[in-house]
Amino acid sequence: MQLRSRLPSLLAVTLWACTTITEEQPGRRNPVPTGPGPIPVIVVPVPVPNAPTPTPAATPTPDPAATPAPAPPQGPSAQSCPLPAGTGAGTDCPFVSPSFLKEVEAALTAVVAENPQWFDLTKTRGGCENCYRVLRPDQYVTRVAELITRDGICGHYDGEELAVKNTNAFNDQYDIFTSDGYIRRQFGSYRSTCRPAWF
Repeated sequence: MQLRSRLPSLLAVTLWACTTITEEQPGRRNPVPTGPGPIPVIVVPVPVPNAPTPTPAATPTPDPAATPAPAPPQGPSAQSCPLPAGTGAGTDCPFVSPSFLKEVEAALTAVVAENPQWFDLTKTRGGCENCYRVLRPDQYVTRVAELITRDGICGHYDGEELAVKNTNAFNDQYDIFTSDGYIRRQFGSYRSTCRPAWF
């Protein structure tokens, strides 16, 4: 009788004991892959025998047509003035008489002979058969000053006139280029004498 009354309790305990309690494990946020993972790649530098040395870039050769060649030396070489600079202001310059007319004329003749392309030899100024039209005025006046500067004489073109000296006591001024573009020669080229020399 006692066993019968306890039977329902025993059955309940037995059923309860047979019940499997399962708990779910917390899920992973980043699931682990089940297959094989990536294989790491290891790079090992391998020396290359007899590797060529890089050649520096070649320097370009200048185009002779693009760069003007320096002018070849012409006639007597230019010399520097052997005298120091003069102390004059260029204000005491009366018209007296030329001291270097012969040297100026020789330089004018020489520059035409050396560089005929600087002149239009078919055009002359009235009354002067060798007062040619000047095509290259800058080269002309510079070269005349260079040709004057030798044998103790100094020539300098100041932008308007040719100054000539062989001492610092005085210098002559010559206008060797007319306003209409011709050579000015002979006594008409002499302008004044400055005392003391200004250059």
